[in-house]
Amino acid sequence: MSSGGCWPRVLTSAQAAGIILLAFWLFMMASLLEKSATADEPGDIMSGYTYWRFHDYRMIPEHGNLPLRLMALPLLFGNYHFPSTADEAWLKSDQGTLSYNWFYGMNNDAAGMLFRSRAISGLLAVVLGVLVWLWARQLFGSVGGMISLLLYVFNPTILANGALATTDMACSLFFLASVWSLWATLERLSLRRVLVSALVMGGLFLSKLSAVLIVPVALVLVAARLMSGQPLLAGPGGCWKLERRSRQAMAFAAAAAVHVVMVAAVVWAFYGFRYTMFAQAVPGRDRPLNSWGYLLGKPSPFTLLDKLNLSAAQTVGINKIFQAQQVDPLKVTDGYSNMELFQTIKQTVLTSGQAQEFDVMVSAPPPAFGARMIDFIHRCRLLPEAYVYGYANVWKYAQARSAFFNGKIGIYGWKWFFPYTFLVKTPLSVFSVMALALAAAAAKWRVEGKRLCRPPWYPGLRALYATLPLWVLPAFYWATLISSHSDVGHRYIMPVYAPLFVLCGTAVYWPSGLRKRDDGSGTVAATGKAARLAGLVLWASMLLLAAEVLGRFPNYLAYFNGIVTPAKAYRHLVDSSLDWGQDLPGLRHYIEKHRLGGPVYLSYFGNGSPDYYKIPATYIYSSPGQDVLELMPIFKLPAAKANAMLADRLSQHPDYDLLGRWVDDEENVIYALLKKPAALRLTGGTYFISATMLQPVTGDSFGSWNALYEASYQRHCRMVKPLLQDNIELRMAALQKRPLRKWQEILRLFDAERFARLTAYLRRREPDDNVNFSILVYKLTDADMARALDGPLSGLSPVPDLPTL
Repeated sequence: MSSGGCWPRVLTSAQAAGIILLAFWLFMMASLLEKSATADEPGDIMSGYTYWRFHDYRMIPEHGNLPLRLMALPLLFGNYHFPSTADEAWLKSDQGTLSYNWFYGMNNDAAGMLFRSRAISGLLAVVLGVLVWLWARQLFGSVGGMISLLLYVFNPTILANGALATTDMACSLFFLASVWSLWATLERLSLRRVLVSALVMGGLFLSKLSAVLIVPVALVLVAARLMSGQPLLAGPGGCWKLERRSRQAMAFAAAAAVHVVMVAAVVWAFYGFRYTMFAQAVPGRDRPLNSWGYLLGKPSPFTLLDKLNLSAAQTVGINKIFQAQQVDPLKVTDGYSNMELFQTIKQTVLTSGQAQEFDVMVSAPPPAFGARMIDFIHRCRLLPEAYVYGYANVWKYAQARSAFFNGKIGIYGWKWFFPYTFLVKTPLSVFSVMALALAAAAAKWRVEGKRLCRPPWYPGLRALYATLPLWVLPAFYWATLISSHSDVGHRYIMPVYAPLFVLCGTAVYWPSGLRKRDDGSGTVAATGKAARLAGLVLWASMLLLAAEVLGRFPNYLAYFNGIVTPAKAYRHLVDSSLDWGQDLPGLRHYIEKHRLGGPVYLSYFGNGSPDYYKIPATYIYSSPGQDVLELMPIFKLPAAKANAMLADRLSQHPDYDLLGRWVDDEENVIYALLKKPAALRLTGGTYFISATMLQPVTGDSFGSWNALYEASYQRHCRMVKPLLQDNIELRMAALQKRPLRKWQEILRLFDAERFARLTAYLRRREPDDNVNFSILVYKLTDADMARALDGPLSGLSPVPDLPTL
């Protein structure tokens, strides 16, 4: 392809592309230097580390094994302390607690660990940039390749997510690589191309479980190739020429079989050719985070008991077992995690016939078709257990997931969520280039049609066929996104950007200075005033894009294009579209710069650690709140170290009183603490609220504040009121009325409801400031707090406006 007329070759050369991509990687890394871990990063990095070190796949199997291994690879060469595999968090596959302890609880260099993992992930973004440049260069020449590359490196979504230690960039990379390698294989069938395509597709299936979308994409591409009527060159050096469609179909079927076998082999290889997800598991001790029955949507064992025609005596006996084990069937989410309990019930309460009937119901296939397919693969052991478990996890949470969109809360998603995020989080200058590219394609088809004495649709079909994978992949991906229920982040849209940028390379038709020609490659350049004007608009759009992106440094996760302003974005989108826990360093700098007086409070969303960044604030209700000590913590310590460990904990939390201590059956010392009255009360001061915490999508009070929540809050306020008093006698008298475990539950609900009522009040006023747009700043007086926590709230709905998750 020609480099583009008057454009200096040095500006469109491979060396120039390499320099741009190196600068792109450095720029991404620089933008993350003052960004804390996002919500997914600690767990993803920790999981990949355990895959390497322990050959155990219990942690986050729903994320891609390959990218998790890659991001953890540099940490294998560091001297990092890891929690004991005898810890409860490991045994229960609690990746949140385990990753937090690894990063922030064992004196490891958390910032260094995060930087090294991000550096590896950033290289995947560079490789994707190479693919964008090469494909666009192949289609539209060197100038077209450079246009596509610049659109890619100056895209805020790519800059925000490209170097994060998550699986999104690997997914985008392998989707584009898979369709390109597959298309090349369909054009000329050779053993080398088939093997490369199969290996790349294996990488896709190991990157993200949405990889199954490649199947319908491949079917469409194969159908289009057969319909084209072009002969197929096959064999070494294209020595065979297959002209009949039936023979081509047979050749493609053979290639598909090779793909299936190789993809399965690659998946098994990354799981060590071992079926079980656990390297060393003790029955009843090691377990996945959620049970198979729960993920596959099977009826809860608690409800199955009701189908056994129990006698009154049997019901009483079962209830006694529940009470002895402190199990409330109405509060148990995952009934299949309590199978030891049901084993006891079968042995002591049920008849042999009832026990057999119960076992049949428990082992029955799940009701939904998708879950049945997953269950079949699991039972037949067709793929590694952890891999199939990951699909079960994805299937479960694809059914319903809490999300926020333009002031609304939902669990089933909105069809316009991703089109809307694309509209407001894609730079306006990119839309300008897209329009120019479409106009260029139409103009080019018209010119070529005249040259060939054909209507414009004829060259249009030829061009569409040449770029077909770049249309089919986004089409299927868009269809899946629009119909999904996981509307939690714009990052899910990343795989559609790379094909879009490649297609935008057709805008090379417009740049001024090009002379009309046909160099034999099919390239036709435009002339005339209109073409020169379009060329000027193109380069002006590219310059505006670069200027805007450079001016938004380093807050690319919180980027919005002006249709929605970043300062107002919290009213439209949250979570990974805006606030993913990334701005703890920015918060610390803000507090230091403003030298705030009076109390400072923080409600943080994310898996970073405010303690690690030494945030001088009192922590209030947060999600997941690893640094937040609950109002009445009850914990056990080994007897030999109990006194020293308790003294250390009290020194770290001087705002707590020791309520009591006792020894359990295993000779562990159990302690109960209670927050002091002054610390229990919320007063006027500066409140830093993560944007995601402001919207009611996390925690116990899900959805808008309503009459039922208000009644529960007022009831708990009355219960807790004596504990807020400074009078010790009143506090102790109140505490003696209920067991401490009951008080712990009451205080937990009171804390969550109080925060939910506070945010219901704050949503009605504008924040006073913000920290990088993701953390909102409210300066509240004592009178404000009285109105927020005790004043009347108008417009309450009588019942919750959402079903329970």
